[in-house]
Amino acid sequence: MSKPTYNTVKWSEVIFLTFVYALYILVITAPIGFVVSAVKVYRFKRLAEKSAWPLDPEVVLIATHYEWLVRTFIFMVVMTMAAVGLAYYIVGYIIAGLAVVWWFYRLIRGALALIAHKMMPATICTQAMCYGQVESV
Repeated sequence: MSKPTYNTVKWSEVIFLTFVYALYILVITAPIGFVVSAVKVYRFKRLAEKSAWPLDPEVVLIATHYEWLVRTFIFMVVMTMAAVGLAYYIVGYIIAGLAVVWWFYRLIRGALALIAHKMMPATICTQAMCYGQVESV
C-alpha cells in the first residue's frame, strides 16, 4: 500500500505562511495572525493524529513555523503586560524596548528560516511526537 499524498505542502501554504508573517510584522494585525496560526497548529496536530503515516518533512516544516509564531505572540503578550505593569518604574520602559527588539528578531529569524526552508525549534514538545513522527511514550 502506498503512502497517501494528501499531507504534502503546496506552494499556496508557503505563500499563506508568508502572509501570516506579514500580519505579525505589521503588529496591529498580529492578533489576526495569532488566531490563524493557532488554528493551523491545531489542524496540523489533528492531521498527524489521524494519519497512519508520519507527516512529510515539508508539512512538519510549515507546522513548526506556525508554532513559532504562536509562541512568539504569547510571550510578547506576557512581556507587554510586564512592561505596562512596571511602566511607573523605569524598568517597564526597558522591558518594552527589549520586547520590541525581541519581537522583530523572532519574526526576521522565522522569515529567513522559511526562505532557507528550515524548521523552527519546537520546545513545547518534540517535533516527532507532536507531528506523528514517533509514538508518544
